[in-house]
Amino acid sequence: MLEDKVHALQSERRLMHNQLQELRGNIRVYARIRPFLPVDGIAECDLKDAEPNVLPISDSALKTVNRLNKTESSFTYDRVFSPSSSQQTVFDEVSELIQSAL
Repeated sequence: MLEDKVHALQSERRLMHNQLQELRGNIRVYARIRPFLPVDGIAECDLKDAEPNVLPISDSALKTVNRLNKTESSFTYDRVFSPSSSQQTVFDEVSELIQSAL
């Protein structure tokens, strides 16, 4: 009897969690900018003025894509992680998605 209640509550929690995830969007796109290396020839990326979910890409960053069009493009993501973001920060953001998949 108690086990049945526990099972019912777990099912209800799982259903509510999945509904919350669906409301946030079934498809999410994240970008994580890796720390720059000396071989990159650039010391840092200026993301301070960018919107939190928009990643501006300048022509210098587009090494093989559309070399004729020398413009800046912006891409919108659900979340953009800066080079200083920790593994824990990224994990905290995606852990609910992992839980939903289980």
